[in-house]
Amino acid sequence: MLDFYSRLAVLGLLAVFGYAFTRREKPDPREPPLVRSSIPVVGHLLGFLWYGLSYFTMMTEKHAYPIFCLNMVYTKSYLVTSPSILQSIQRNKKSLSFDPFLSMAAERMVGIRGPTLELMREKQSGGQGLKQAVIHAMQPTLIGASLDRMNERMARLLRPLVDDLASTSTVDLYGWCRHAITVASTNASYGPLNPYQDAKIEESFWSFESHLSPLMANFLPWLTARTAWRGREAVVAGLVRYYEQGGHEDGSEMTQVRWKTMREAGVATEEIAREEVGMGIGLLSNTVPAAFWVLYELYSRPDLLEEIREEIRRNALRVDADQRHIIDISAIRDNCPLVVSSFQEILRVQSASAPTRFVMEDVMLADQYFLKAGSMINMPAATLGRMPEAWGETAREFDARRYMRSDEKNPRRTGGFMTFGVSPVICPGRHFASSEILGLAALLVLRYDIAPVDGQWRTPRLNSMAVASNMRPLKDEFPVTVRPRSEYAGVQWDCTVQPGSGVFNLMVG
Repeated sequence: MLDFYSRLAVLGLLAVFGYAFTRREKPDPREPPLVRSSIPVVGHLLGFLWYGLSYFTMMTEKHAYPIFCLNMVYTKSYLVTSPSILQSIQRNKKSLSFDPFLSMAAERMVGIRGPTLELMREKQSGGQGLKQAVIHAMQPTLIGASLDRMNERMARLLRPLVDDLASTSTVDLYGWCRHAITVASTNASYGPLNPYQDAKIEESFWSFESHLSPLMANFLPWLTARTAWRGREAVVAGLVRYYEQGGHEDGSEMTQVRWKTMREAGVATEEIAREEVGMGIGLLSNTVPAAFWVLYELYSRPDLLEEIREEIRRNALRVDADQRHIIDISAIRDNCPLVVSSFQEILRVQSASAPTRFVMEDVMLADQYFLKAGSMINMPAATLGRMPEAWGETAREFDARRYMRSDEKNPRRTGGFMTFGVSPVICPGRHFASSEILGLAALLVLRYDIAPVDGQWRTPRLNSMAVASNMRPLKDEFPVTVRPRSEYAGVQWDCTVQPGSGVFNLMVG
């Protein structure tokens, strides 16, 4: 079977060139500088399809402009490298909006079409704004008591998966994280009839997610993006069965609210299922690689690992009357500052995010740069988060205690941490994901010694086609040895979450 790039070349090259040449425009002299590709017309688009979000970082590291322009064939992309420009973008939230990306994802990523797409589309573009209504309705379920209940279910599901590692000597660490997070997240969200409990649905989702790049091109997807398209359709079918069986009635408050909001707006079951495939992206695409990188960074830094173990042991571990060792995830959140700071620093150095805004109308940015309506803005976190303007001379270094400091000598400036987005568009599920990742990490670092099978913590190859992920997902397996620590031989373990807000003190962009 031809791979994506061969199919694209055979089936789409003439169409792309034809479209490009019919709409080529001369840049406005007030626009940011135009950076050309060595491959005329389609070079930057092919670069993005090949390298994913990392392509934007490659370009910003190569060109020393505060903002510059790439011709992506179907649109222009303005890449931002200056914190002051980023601040100007934040001030122009009506003219520079994230909302059209949600409609684009609904159409290209999950396959919503026709009247439902118009329902979903943002009001600013003539739609009914249902997508934003769904997000608004679910936000209260991701804090407070609802979040506590999801965290409690998630923690109970993680513990037996971690127990099972004691019976193996080697494992693919990335694959194990993917399965563990999938099981815990989806069961906590969807309840007893969770469709992801079917191994075929789980496998189909990851086939879809890990091959998204050609699907987003939206050119004969059943042919040019066959792996992703087939995987998506299998997950849609599984979710349709879930809703038809009433599974959502026993799901989390978040799942119930999402169903209710869309159903009351007149959306058919299959279209709700398609939208819910996108929720799978939100639950899993960043959490899985983030969990892997947290483990990778902690275990590859022995001194930090011992400090982390000691802080968890001292502040978040208790032993009950039956000698069960219980990790309190809420205590990690509230009483383990080094753990939380290390977590954020790992996200900062491993993030490949490039928060997006759409230019809704012609706008003059920072009284200097003219941005054309219909274009896009991308803000690569790997560039902005490592700039001296944000973190001073240590911006390119790993500093586990970076977020424990609040004095004026270590200011937290715009662009310093963008993993969860850029205000006013911030990931609503960041607290659930943080609880899950740190709960998993705490269980593992206390109970096991983990090392690569060859003893070397080498940088793994990345999957550039998984463009929905901001956290550099892996392309290959990452085999490690797993050895139970003698300190806790024969101990029974559990996790708990104490009632509260469920909210981490996390920095946002």
